[in-house]
Amino acid sequence: MVQVFVYLHVLAAIMMGIYLMIPFLASRVQALQNGSAQFGFLNVLFSMNRAGQLALVISFLSGGYLVSKSGYSVLWMILAVVLFLAIGALTGVLGSKMRKALNDPAGANIREHIGAIKTISVVTGILFFLTVTLMKFPNMF
Repeated sequence: MVQVFVYLHVLAAIMMGIYLMIPFLASRVQALQNGSAQFGFLNVLFSMNRAGQLALVISFLSGGYLVSKSGYSVLWMILAVVLFLAIGALTGVLGSKMRKALNDPAGANIREHIGAIKTISVVTGILFFLTVTLMKFPNMF
């Protein structure tokens, strides 16, 4: 049973890898001149964020099971939970900003929100990188 949860956990982590790509893709939204092209591209990023949030939940639940079967330090568990909660909160804010930017199909609202979207996506990418590093080297803590 543990192997099934390890598989789910790794699969969800791979799926969450989009948080390393979203900062680069979000910076490309401004390069598009047409408002409808920006709208379409941002709509794809919004869908990617939703998929990443689903993967975050799967990873959190499968990781909880795996932690119960192993002996990790309390500090490591606290750091893991805090990082997961921070990523969850930021991706929720990111989705909200994207939703507000996507209110107008002509792309008129995108310019107002693209700065916040880029900033939040960079912070989320950094937190995801830290989470992967923490998971790869659990014995450091």
